Amino acid sequence: MISIPENYIHKYASTFWSHDSLPELVLGIHASKPGVYGSLSVMQGAVSYQVFSAADAPMPDSETRIEAGAFWVMTPDQWQRIAPLTEDSYFMIDFFADPEVKLQGFGLNKVLNVVERGIE
Repeated sequence: MISIPENYIHKYASTFWSHDSLPELVLGIHASKPGVYGSLSVMQGAVSYQVFSAADAPMPDSETRIEAGAFWVMTPDQWQRIAPLTEDSYFMIDFFADPEVKLQGFGLNKVLNVVERGIE
């Protein structure tokens, strides 16, 4: 399993999202910024984590189902999409980076790069 480097520090935490409150930014294809790891924690239900080879890839290369009580580490620069799989899904993401990394932006834009191609 992938782990976050020990010297990395917590830089940002999302709110808790449900099936109805997940922002379109996360439903679309996006990537953590260079040097930023994400830790997806699922508290209730289940979430799909899809990995894409490129921002414009038509289909995911892989898909992982993450169940309640589990977490998943997302690597920097990996094109991905997250989607709730159950009506009761409840989850959040913590973001970690090297202490020397100066992140630009606000909110999720601080830690994510987004593709403007819409939600599929």
